[in-house]
Order: sequence, then structure tokens, then C-alpha cells
Amino acid sequence: MTTPFTQYTLLFECHADYFECHEVLEEAWQAGNRASLGYAVLIQYAVAHYHARRGNEIGARKSIAALHRKLDFAADELQSLGVDIPQFKRDLTIWPLSTVLPLEPTTRARIERLKHAFAPTDLSFEELVHKHLYRDRSPVVKERLRALEARNKAKK
Repeated sequence: MTTPFTQYTLLFECHADYFECHEVLEEAWQAGNRASLGYAVLIQYAVAHYHARRGNEIGARKSIAALHRKLDFAADELQSLGVDIPQFKRDLTIWPLSTVLPLEPTTRARIERLKHAFAPTDLSFEELVHKHLYRDRSPVVKERLRALEARNKAKK
């Protein structure tokens, strides 16, 4: 069984499926009561890449700016996952964004061993670029409406 971080890394580097990277870590982050700042940073990193590939440089740069503010707070957790923090900080200053995650050598070796067994994506480039358009948003919309109703009731 692979960890969410391993899944994220393989999706990031093998498929450039930044949307799915976000989904994998979002699920783990939510399951952990949003306690993992390292996961939050990596989610935002995937979002920045997703925006950049879609030509939304402003959105990508906003995500990168937010990452700069969070990175020092998440450094220990990211390092425990195997992220090379000094390289990550350098990568955040380069445009276009790097498509290879900054990993420490032992983590890099483990990921490289797993890559050969990672199934190729069956999505077209267009589907990867605009993946958010193809998902069912009804559960998210329903939850947002429920939360809005709860806030409105609390105000009364």
C-alpha cells in the first residue's frame, strides 16, 4: 500500500495529473482534520501547477506566493515526507514551475523504483488540462449550501 504522499508524487511526476494530486492529498488532509500543514502546502503546489498549465499565470503565482508564506511552518513535516526543503524554496522562485518534485535522495530513489509499475494515464492532454470541468461537483455544492445555511442560522 502506498502513502498519500507517494501517490501524489507518482501522479505529479508520471502523469502530470495535478488535479488528481490535489484530490489525493485533500482526502488525506481532510481525514486528518486538516492538521497536516505539509499536505496543505503540497496541495497548493499542485494547484499552482494546474493553474500554470491552463495558462492562468496570475492564479499560479498567487498560489506560489501563499506557499512562500507557509513553507517555513511546514518545513519539518515536509522534510519528514522526504521533501528537499532548500531545493523546494529554490524551485518556488523559478518560472516556469519545475515538473519534478524536490525530493531528498533516499525518497527520490524509492519513487524512481516505483515509477516503472505506475500505470500510464488513459486521459488525453485536454482532459488533464481541464480535468476540473469533468468532475461531479454536486457533493461540494451541497456541502457549501449546508454550511451557508448553518452560518445563517447561527447569525439569527
